[in-house]
Amino acid sequence: MVDAESWEASVGELFGGGWTFAAVGPRTHEDWRLDASAVMRLRTRDPRGWKGVNFAPESSASGLASTSEPFLPYSADELGAALFEITPVSAAQLLVALKGEWFQAANIPDFENREEGLFRAAGEILARFGPEPHCWTNRSAARRRPDVDLLNAEAEFECLTGYTTDCGLVVASESEIGVFWAFFED
Repeated sequence: MVDAESWEASVGELFGGGWTFAAVGPRTHEDWRLDASAVMRLRTRDPRGWKGVNFAPESSASGLASTSEPFLPYSADELGAALFEITPVSAAQLLVALKGEWFQAANIPDFENREEGLFRAAGEILARFGPEPHCWTNRSAARRRPDVDLLNAEAEFECLTGYTTDCGLVVASESEIGVFWAFFED
């Protein structure tokens, strides 16, 4: 059972430090894209009062992204076109991969010795959203295969920010929606 303490530890393990974002908001619309957009635009609070992180970098090059506005203001249709549905197994792989440089698990230092703990943290995060969460990513490898292995998938993304590159995951239950993202800025 996920509680505030296990949630905070898991989010800290996968999203502590680095250029990352992890936040949860309430589901208030039938269309999940509207709720995801509200979380991305920092217009919600975690319904349980649990901690998230927002370590988005300040972008001097583009001037389009910052900690106060890490995501571009996409409409629901634009957001839906940029995100591809994936399975919870692929979502767990992606949560782990987001910790690595260029969003690749192969680039996580000492991955072989840390793999079990990283996947445990990913499982805790996903458990918050129930036994059958709905998951979406902007990783292009998922465009045609919802069960794609995302630990070290191809490096193409439908970027949703003003940063050089970004990759992430949206997870929804009937009552909550989470956004988990990592950014790269030259």
